[in-house]
Amino acid sequence: MGKIVTIIALFCSLFTATAAFSQDARVAALTQGAKYVALGSSFAAGPGITMQLGTCGRSDHNYSHLIADALGLMLTDVSCNGATTANILNTPQRDAAPQIDAVSADTALVTVTIGGNDINFTSSTFACSGTASEENCTANLDQAMINTAVSELPTQLAAMLDAIKAKAPQAIVVLVTYPRVFPSDATSCRELELSADDTAYLAELGQKLEDAFVSATSSSQSRIADAYVRAEGHGPCATDERWVNGANVAEDGIRYHPTAEGHIEMARLVLDVL
Repeated sequence: MGKIVTIIALFCSLFTATAAFSQDARVAALTQGAKYVALGSSFAAGPGITMQLGTCGRSDHNYSHLIADALGLMLTDVSCNGATTANILNTPQRDAAPQIDAVSADTALVTVTIGGNDINFTSSTFACSGTASEENCTANLDQAMINTAVSELPTQLAAMLDAIKAKAPQAIVVLVTYPRVFPSDATSCRELELSADDTAYLAELGQKLEDAFVSATSSSQSRIADAYVRAEGHGPCATDERWVNGANVAEDGIRYHPTAEGHIEMARLVLDVL
């Protein structure tokens, strides 16, 4: 019941916010029925959150569906578990075409959460989960490859944003960051089930992912909905209003991914940015 009340409260706040947008020419273009395309990886798709739509871990309650329902937009959600920037730009994933193919000249809004899989952020967290008694799991990762991927990510994100704008010149493009998985006191968070060394390494990697998002949007026409900054205090060890799961899933979502509450708050952040 509490979750239903929260979602209703979100819709009410979004409709109120929409009314205030009428004086902004670009946001006013988001009329009922306007085309909205959601791109991204599992952090956009919403795996484990009811209801699952059968492919790619997409939920009908991920942040893009909440935004579309609140604003009456026509949503095409092509986000998918495991996606990288290449899967958005030019590389098919499974039997699906590159995600950017869903964007067209009449697209009015695009949201995108991508990049974690480019730098093996989530897969590295999965690999070392439950190894808290071991000395240093992350030392066995290919850190040279990860470092190279991290250095290349801002350029890849910027190129992706440019490609989206080229296909949809009039669209509002919002880059939605990954909610913070590792809080500032992450080494004391037992819900992560990681050793202190692994926690420190992965927390730093998460910060580098955030830095890449900020860098990619600093010189572009795109906007950023910074869930990383706003999720501090709502991570795996939060006592309530948990936006991200740790190693164990209490109610919804999957390990180290946003909860249903997290997607509600990500939706709210996008509307704040608009």
